[in-house]
Amino acid sequence: MVDDTFPRLIFIRVCILLLQYAPLIETVLLFTAVTLRYPPSPLISYVQQIASFIPPSLLALLTSPTTILLLSLLLTTELIYITTLYLPHKFSLTHEAVHPPLPGRKEREELFDRALDSTTDWDEYLKLWFLGADVEEVKRENVREFLLWAFFDRDGETKGDNEDIKEELESYLAKIEGLLGRKLPPGRGTATSLRLTFDAIDTRYRSVVWYGVIALLDLVTHFMLAWCGYTHYRPSRSRSRSSRSRSPTAEGAAASPTSTPAKTTTTLFPPRLQHSIPLIPSSLRHHTSPTQHLSYYLRPHRSRTQPPVVFIHGIGIGLWSYTTLLSSLKSSHALKGKEDDGQIGILAIELLPISSRLTGSGPELPAVLTHGEFLRELEAVLAYHNSGDGGFPLDKGFTLVTHSYGSTLVAPILRSTRPFIVTPSDPSAKTKEGSGKGKSLASLTNTLILTDPVSICLHLPSVAYNFTRRAPRSANEWQLWYFASTDLGIARALGRGFFWRQNILWREDLVAFLEGDGKKRVVVCLAGRDLIVDSKSVRGYLGWGGSGDDGGLGEGEGVEWKGRGKGQMMRKRMGNGVEIVWYPRLDHAQMFESEETLRPVLEVIGGWDGGGDAVEIVS
Repeated sequence: MVDDTFPRLIFIRVCILLLQYAPLIETVLLFTAVTLRYPPSPLISYVQQIASFIPPSLLALLTSPTTILLLSLLLTTELIYITTLYLPHKFSLTHEAVHPPLPGRKEREELFDRALDSTTDWDEYLKLWFLGADVEEVKRENVREFLLWAFFDRDGETKGDNEDIKEELESYLAKIEGLLGRKLPPGRGTATSLRLTFDAIDTRYRSVVWYGVIALLDLVTHFMLAWCGYTHYRPSRSRSRSSRSRSPTAEGAAASPTSTPAKTTTTLFPPRLQHSIPLIPSSLRHHTSPTQHLSYYLRPHRSRTQPPVVFIHGIGIGLWSYTTLLSSLKSSHALKGKEDDGQIGILAIELLPISSRLTGSGPELPAVLTHGEFLRELEAVLAYHNSGDGGFPLDKGFTLVTHSYGSTLVAPILRSTRPFIVTPSDPSAKTKEGSGKGKSLASLTNTLILTDPVSICLHLPSVAYNFTRRAPRSANEWQLWYFASTDLGIARALGRGFFWRQNILWREDLVAFLEGDGKKRVVVCLAGRDLIVDSKSVRGYLGWGGSGDDGGLGEGEGVEWKGRGKGQMMRKRMGNGVEIVWYPRLDHAQMFESEETLRPVLEVIGGWDGGGDAVEIVS
């Protein structure tokens, strides 16, 4: 995120103006250029008077045949894009969300009680979920409608009389009234609740020029990562699998009946230039992924002591924002002056639907992969590269690093129990489901690093409200609103493919992970000025109390601040084993801007911090 300064606010607003109203601006410029160069006979004198106020050099440039041709081509391209891509994708936003199966009553009640226990300010809770409405206007029927969405995936009273859940729903309302300390007024007020998967999706037009910028940044990212030793794998174009040799476990994981995708995404705009430019050597273009949907970059793992890394990015423009992380880590002992232990491998998963791209518009083409589909494809990728010299051995498991939206995929990974792979350390294991001898994604994950996680405290309204409903005012809010929240693909992924019950990561999930087999670690990196995540609430929920930048800890508490300026940071290990890295002066995603702010993540991945025993971080 950009810093909130007045010059950056002006810059962001100008960029939004140019990209949002590009067709109108191009039309006006083209009309002006043609009129000045070929003035109609009745208007010659008026045109000459207007032309006299324009500097000669600018007039010559504006009226040149080259400028007129370029404006004509650009406007034509905009019109083609609007009719063939923008409008169909815009129409796809009207499709209803396909909700996951509803859990049983016991699971719903446990979920509701967890949400109750971790919510402290119920007036603020209702105010934000009801878009800032006055408390007096949040009445019983308003809250009932909200609960029907949040816990039952029902759109108010339009799905029937809800008699089958009436008792359960009334018990939830009674519990809320007990925590509020008052009865909810009967009837319905003017308040409108935020119901992400039912509400109309708000988007803004962006010029085809923006997608040209995305394509160029994608190409630059590709070459930067190729220079750092990464190979790109794109999804297979057909259902037939690659002919490359795979282990039986890899075949079994990818060829199971449940892993067959319904349909391949037919739209990818802008196209990926590295796949189509003939002058690029074929070895630098791409290889074929063993999956139908996931694309990724892979750097081979050579370290003898440290596990490889799986990285899942957040909403934005793909991996461009993470090149500092992906290029900084070389080997596990390089920065400590020890013998080079070998390169640490990284598997960087690409989530194209949240990367400022158009990836499909039909109802049969989901906004994002379901959790089940994602897990099956990730298993197929890991099994594929674990076999032979695939470059990603899993005998030591892997370190899972996620940023922002990527944290929504952590819960299904930690809850996965299906064995899908045999590691070299367990050659006699079987991967037949239910045998209990194979390795699951959860058992292979030995270190979890969550940066700017949106999945913790997801039951609170801050993430949904700040990302999708907040009226922008500052430079960073305008950047988030236009370049993320109102992007066609991103808005569709959130509005029709984001289900909070599936994505939420509870404190108990992290504690259970830490108590699993082997030495596990959880590191949560939070930004004190995060404009999306209520980072202070997340920090408190994980056990670090206090509302100030120092977490309520003063001098003499055994915690020492390190670093300077924006790079200032502090780490504390909670009694439950979760380690928190706190950046008081950073905004969302700013920790990825330099190696200094990334140092805690790099130290954990490289094994340079002594296994998390230290309380403080040396920056």
